[in-house]
Amino acid sequence: MPELPEVETTVRDLRKKLVGLRFKDVWTDPAKPTHIGRGASWPLIKKVIKNKKILDVKRRAKFIIIDIEGKYSIFIHQKISGHLLYGTWNMEHGIWKANKSGPLKSERENGYIRTIWKLSNGYQLAFSDLRRFGKVVLVKDDNLSELPEIKKLGPEPLEIKFEKFKELFKSAGWQKRGRIKQVLMDPFFIAGIGNIYSDEILWDSGFHPLSRTENLSDGDLKKIYNATVRILKKAIKLGGSSVEDYRMSSGEKGEYQNQTKAYQRDGERCARKDGGVIKRIKLGGRSAHFCSVHQKLK
Repeated sequence: MPELPEVETTVRDLRKKLVGLRFKDVWTDPAKPTHIGRGASWPLIKKVIKNKKILDVKRRAKFIIIDIEGKYSIFIHQKISGHLLYGTWNMEHGIWKANKSGPLKSERENGYIRTIWKLSNGYQLAFSDLRRFGKVVLVKDDNLSELPEIKKLGPEPLEIKFEKFKELFKSAGWQKRGRIKQVLMDPFFIAGIGNIYSDEILWDSGFHPLSRTENLSDGDLKKIYNATVRILKKAIKLGGSSVEDYRMSSGEKGEYQNQTKAYQRDGERCARKDGGVIKRIKLGGRSAHFCSVHQKLK
């Protein structure tokens, strides 16, 4: 599933391309349409968005919000294999084919077009989704903050200072307890950090994924906070991680998967050259990757 850097990469690129344009029409596979949430329908979405100007493209955690003229926004959850693409396509024998050579046409992961929004400049916004788990929600602007996916989310990790980050773990009379990797991956604790980046953050800061949060000092939390900011910013700069289906809006792969130090590196020597080997364990149904030497269990 795309994590914060992948979604932020998509949002930043689409904001440059879409803002100021108008939606002219929308198509979705009539046999197996992209899932619509909150009781809306594709005819209703088509009616609401037609000729509406796109005002902004925003992110909250792993979700994309397209703000349009009027009282509605489009809320998109890409889920496991979904990603948004910008280009031009034509329907050939019931299948959308990219018009130009390049990754939109050559990359298999970009070929599962489930929805197409037609834009006023002649281009299109496409949603490719191999597994068809993606979801589109037409929501009133006043109700955005009340969406179940958003309502109880934790703060954005790149928008808070260290003091606020520390308070999440240790507020007055209360302490967040649990394994540090699972806590970092909890979207209701802090938003947008998934499996890839929790591994990378803990490798960078030097803490074993099984470390208990109640055993972490303020100094330990400072190291984790600094690593969080550093890793997420680097991943965004590199266009995110294309480990499986995710692609940038251009159809190209992100590059951060080539820079990982822990995630899916099990069996390799640690990049710190400390004599450690990257190991893999199961934690809460997910995999955790860590260096056997420098990541300390607390």
